[in-house]
Amino acid sequence: MRRQIFRLTLPLLLLATAVLGSCNKANSRMDVTEDKAEIVFDSLSYDFGEVLPDTLTSYDFVFHNIGATTLHLTSVVPSCGCTKTKWPKGGIEPGEAGVITAVYDSHGSMPGHFSKSIRVYSNAKTSFCRLSISGDIAEAQP
Repeated sequence: MRRQIFRLTLPLLLLATAVLGSCNKANSRMDVTEDKAEIVFDSLSYDFGEVLPDTLTSYDFVFHNIGATTLHLTSVVPSCGCTKTKWPKGGIEPGEAGVITAVYDSHGSMPGHFSKSIRVYSNAKTSFCRLSISGDIAEAQP
C-alpha cells in the first residue's frame, strides 16, 4: 500500500517541481532591464535653509536617463498644496537630462521647520522615487 502511494505521489512531486522551476525562470527573464529607461537624480533632497515668510522658493532637481529607451515621467505629485512642481511632459532620451522644479510657497505657513515630499512616477526600471525639500520658515518681521 505504501509503495503504491509513493509510486503515485513521486511523479506528482516531480511534475510540481518542474512547473514551479519553470515559473521562476520565466520570472527572472522579466528582470532583464537592458531595454528599459532608468532615472538617476543628482540629489534626492534639498534643504532651503531659512525661508522668509510669504515667499516662493524653488529648487531644480536634475535627473538623467541612463537607460536604453526613452524615459517618460507619468506623474509628479507633491505631498501638499504648498508645493507645486514643473516637469517635462515629453520624453527624455537615453543619455539626456531633465529637470523637475519644486516650488515651495510659505504664504500662510507658521514659522518653524517644514519637510515636504514629491513622488515621481515613470516608465523607468525604478518606476517610483521620492524627492524631498525642507527648510525653516523665519519669524515674520514687524
